[in-house]
Amino acid sequence: MFYSLYSQGCLLLSELVPPVKRCLGAERQDNLVMMSKTSLCWAMWLFVALLTVARTQWEQEATDEEANGFCDWTCMKFVQLWPGSFCVGLSTKFSCVIPPFVKNWTIHGLWPSEIMNCCPCWHLFKSDLQDLPTQLSQHWPTLINKTEFFFWMNEWVKHGTCAACIESLSSPSKYFGMALKLLAAYNIDKALEKANILPSCSQSYQYEALHRALLPVLGEACDLQCVTDNKGRQILTQVKVSLFRNFSSGCFDEKAAVNPSPYKPCLSTREIFYFPIRLEQPRDPCP
Repeated sequence: MFYSLYSQGCLLLSELVPPVKRCLGAERQDNLVMMSKTSLCWAMWLFVALLTVARTQWEQEATDEEANGFCDWTCMKFVQLWPGSFCVGLSTKFSCVIPPFVKNWTIHGLWPSEIMNCCPCWHLFKSDLQDLPTQLSQHWPTLINKTEFFFWMNEWVKHGTCAACIESLSSPSKYFGMALKLLAAYNIDKALEKANILPSCSQSYQYEALHRALLPVLGEACDLQCVTDNKGRQILTQVKVSLFRNFSSGCFDEKAAVNPSPYKPCLSTREIFYFPIRLEQPRDPCP
C-alpha cells in the first residue's frame, strides 16, 4: 500500500511537469521544475510514511484494546489480614474492635493494581449481596468502629468498580463471592499450621521460614507485610498475593495496588513475630 500510494503520487506530479514548464515559458526552468518535482515526491513519500506509521499504531491500539477489554489493569492483589496485629498499626482516630468469632486470617480486599474509584456513582446496596452477608461477616469483617456494610461499601466503590471490567467480577455479588472463594483457595491458616508456625508472643520466625511455608499455597508473587510496635518488634500483619485476571497467582506487575497503609514489606534480615489475637487488648496483644 505504501509504495503504491508513493508511485501514484509521483506519477501525478510527472504529468503536471509539462504544463508547469510551458507556463514558465523557458527551457532554462527545467532544473527548477525537476527540483520542485523531486521535493514534492519526497514530501509525498514523507506524508505516506507518516500515514502508514499512524495506521500501524492505531491497529496495534485496537488489538490491545480488544485483548484487554475495558480494563486498565493487568494484575490484582488479593489481600489477607491477620487480626492479631492489625490494631497495632491502626491510627488512634479509630477504635479497634475485633469480633469474638474472628479467629483466622480475614479478607482485607481484592484490589486491581494502581487504580481506584473507577465508578463512584455505582453504589452498593444490601440487596446486591444476596445471601453473602453471613459469610462476609465471618471472613471479611470490619475491625474498627464502623459497620460491616460501610466497610464493604467502601471496598466496592474504591476497588470493586475497577475490578468489574472483567465478567467474573462484574457485579457486587460476583466480586465479594469471588473474594470468599479466593480465601479458601489461598488458605494462609492451613499453610502456616502445616509448617508449625503458630501465633505466639515469645516465639519469633525467620522471613525465609514464613516464605517457605506460604510458597506452595500462594506462589512466588506474594508480599509479606509487617508493622513495628512500640518495642521495635517486627510483626506479621498482612499478606498480598498477586493474581492474573483468571485468579491464578504469579502476576508480576511493576505497578502497585493503590492503597496507602502503615503496613510495609517485612524485612528479611529481622526476626518476625506472629502475635495471637487478644480481644481485650488488640492494640498491644503482647505487652
